[in-house]
Amino acid sequence: MRELDEYEIALQYGTYIERDIYSKLVDWKNEDAREHKSLFLRGARRVGKSCLALEFAHKEYKSFIKISFDKASTDVKNLFVNSLDDLNYFYDQLSVAYDTKLYSGQSLIILDEIQLFKPARQAIKALLLDGRYDILETGSLASIVKKNKDEDKYLLPSEEVKIDVYPITFKEYLKAKGKEEMADFLEKNCKANKPYGAAYRNIYKEFREYLFIGGMPKCIATYLKTGSLSKVEKEKKGIVELYRDDFKFQENVNSIYLTSIFNLIPSELSNHDKRFKLSHINSNARIREYGSAFQWLSDAYIVNIAYNSTDPSVVPILNANGDDIKAYFIDTGLLYTLSISKEEDEQFYKSIILDKLHINEGMYMENYVAQVLKTKGYIDLFFYEKRDEKTFKPLMEIDFLTINKKRVLPIEVKSTDNYSLTSLNRFKTKFDSKVLPGIVIHDGDFKIENNIIYIPIFAIDWYLK
Repeated sequence: MRELDEYEIALQYGTYIERDIYSKLVDWKNEDAREHKSLFLRGARRVGKSCLALEFAHKEYKSFIKISFDKASTDVKNLFVNSLDDLNYFYDQLSVAYDTKLYSGQSLIILDEIQLFKPARQAIKALLLDGRYDILETGSLASIVKKNKDEDKYLLPSEEVKIDVYPITFKEYLKAKGKEEMADFLEKNCKANKPYGAAYRNIYKEFREYLFIGGMPKCIATYLKTGSLSKVEKEKKGIVELYRDDFKFQENVNSIYLTSIFNLIPSELSNHDKRFKLSHINSNARIREYGSAFQWLSDAYIVNIAYNSTDPSVVPILNANGDDIKAYFIDTGLLYTLSISKEEDEQFYKSIILDKLHINEGMYMENYVAQVLKTKGYIDLFFYEKRDEKTFKPLMEIDFLTINKKRVLPIEVKSTDNYSLTSLNRFKTKFDSKVLPGIVIHDGDFKIENNIIYIPIFAIDWYLK
């Protein structure tokens, strides 16, 4: 009897988490796959790409073969190099090797961790031209592993649809906990633009829990199964160390730079302006040295970069200052782990969730907003900061800039009850017709005052488009 795969195991233990992104995979099958295009699920390590691919394969196909290139035999790998001129032989070999019958037009080939074997990426073109079976790839982008000396000779496929897989959202987390009614209430309330009233406290409690646990599937599954925050923290530490280990194997990017940036993110976000100051790594450091390391971390889906757009417009990238950036972590739960210097007990982690330790909440709230914006499809993140040219003191600071109805929408994130909107008011006065009134994301209930929308931090997954 064959072994259960990770999707089947999650179902058996009641820890499988449904993903909203699943519908995009179905759309690909019904549309792009019929035009002989492959699907590439991209994302950070441990974000759940493989499990999502397996769910899709089980539900939507008569049969499938999953080839994991971190485990595949040399004989299987050689098929992608030596047997593409005879695809009947190629598929017969795979069918027997994986003890799975393939059905034309009804089977899926999953090429898992494809970045570990570049010839398979190049082989996709031939497989798509043949058109017998649908092809799905998963990977953390080709740059996640050590560059091969002969890498440049491989041609990557152009006939593919790319879908980014991000950490599990608060909405998905609520459903995984069996709190569909709470998720439905949030959606209805969002559409109605009503305060949350008596429901606010219970929703906020769930959100604080999610914020600490984070959105990595294994962490949530561990909590659903055990209820132990200590065990969750152990899982998160394992992911953090996995990323650090990845840095060590880089040849095309300075691994010391990667580690330095990664380790410094919590302290940089804890500063008032949250800008990443390279001088905190090295007094002589310059962005031209570290730029490729920042780009690698972004391409690997580990870090979300935000740029200062010095003259906001509907195309903010045109005025982005590449030297003036903020670096957010992919997942706020992992950011908590990066911020905690040593292993603590269960009560300590509960105290964080209950906000009894009075730690810097602003960094986690702003990191979460960046995380949601990326999930919503914002390829690049932007903020606005204007400083006095002589004193270098900040005159205006807007946390995020997005585009809505062909105008700039400023977003402010406030983590305390006592806050000022001076920067937002100055920003609106300076840019006037270019900008919308703005959104304030805060710890309070929903309200609208002076055309400014105040949104509870837990509700932005529903409000932001």
